[in-house]
Amino acid sequence: MIVRFYRVSVHLLFVSAFTGYLSAQTPAFKVIQPAAYAAANSAYSPGLLANGTLYLSGQGSHNPDGARPTEFPGQVDQALRNVQAVLHGAGMDFGNIVWMNIYLTDTHDVAAMDDVYWKMIGASPPARTVSTVAALPDGEKIEINRIAVADTSLRKAIWPEGWPRGPHVDPPAILTGEILYLSAQGGHDPLTGRLSSDFSGEVKQALDNVSTILNAAHMSMKNVLWVNPYMSVGGQYDVMGKVYKTYFEFGNTPGRGTIQAVDLPKGEHMVFSCIAGADLSTRKAVRPRNMPPSPTASPGILYGNTLYLSAKDGFIPGQGMVTPLFDLQLRQSMRNLLDGLEEVDMDFSNVVFSTVYLRQMKDNNQMNELYGKFFKPPYPARSTLQQNLEINDEAAEQISVIAVKTPTN
Repeated sequence: MIVRFYRVSVHLLFVSAFTGYLSAQTPAFKVIQPAAYAAANSAYSPGLLANGTLYLSGQGSHNPDGARPTEFPGQVDQALRNVQAVLHGAGMDFGNIVWMNIYLTDTHDVAAMDDVYWKMIGASPPARTVSTVAALPDGEKIEINRIAVADTSLRKAIWPEGWPRGPHVDPPAILTGEILYLSAQGGHDPLTGRLSSDFSGEVKQALDNVSTILNAAHMSMKNVLWVNPYMSVGGQYDVMGKVYKTYFEFGNTPGRGTIQAVDLPKGEHMVFSCIAGADLSTRKAVRPRNMPPSPTASPGILYGNTLYLSAKDGFIPGQGMVTPLFDLQLRQSMRNLLDGLEEVDMDFSNVVFSTVYLRQMKDNNQMNELYGKFFKPPYPARSTLQQNLEINDEAAEQISVIAVKTPTN
């Protein structure tokens, strides 16, 4: 979901000057609505603060008046300013961000995006993933979502020995307390700069890179909670899975949401973006009874009070079937997500962050209407994208979520 804000009335600006942000809350959640911006009429929050972690919805390039810069560099600048506005609403800034995803719709825009990004992001950049997707809401060319933390006293970048550093190099990972957020890791060997010669080799090198970063943070692959595999080539899902499953213990694999992207930077065809947790005693694989164990993904991982739930689509568990009707697919996806939530005594009120992958962006309005029937305020942060052009892929519509238990649950 691209978040669009509109200029509010003088009266609301007067009130906001005292509050800093507008908020609605449960005992543990607080909606972050930037001062001088009016909320959109939809089932998402610009930001949702949960126990010191801020989850931000995907930000596009519309300014507070609803207009969009005509040139792409200006759009990047505005998208980052929209990110900053939400951060400021929570008393944070760019240095609080630990994990960022940037979605573009034209691979030729990567260099221009990077030029603006490095001028604005500051001296403490987050772990970052950049990918090219087929479409974003409202015809946007860029969407940015991210996770930020209020307490930066334990925030530090993780650099394995010998890995390249520089003023315009993403940190391999950001560690904040017990949680490690990894930048996208692909098929290049960081020590030599060489790209593996075939797809299987890229997958292996990328996962070796993940393992090296984890080791530098005194963790292992057992600590991984969540993985986003991004693939820019079709027909290789099984090849990726064959290599991927050798890195994890059967029945204890991380939660996962696989994105078949249009393109990836640096000529790579496979990258992995991950989140890991240091304390294995608080990590638990979650599997509803109707979902059989898989060698490549657990339905979800509960880490302390946070559930990382794998992307769910419209397949009916145990039946291997999916309806071609979009509204029924979405309802089944939500039912599958609810199965995972209920397994750890949560429901949709616990969701803080979601990503919706559409088969076609033309379904966005219908998705938005149906999606809103499953949630009540405070709404989770949300991002929406069409990942590729395979519009006949029956499993292209997916939703992944992060949920947090509240003290009252």
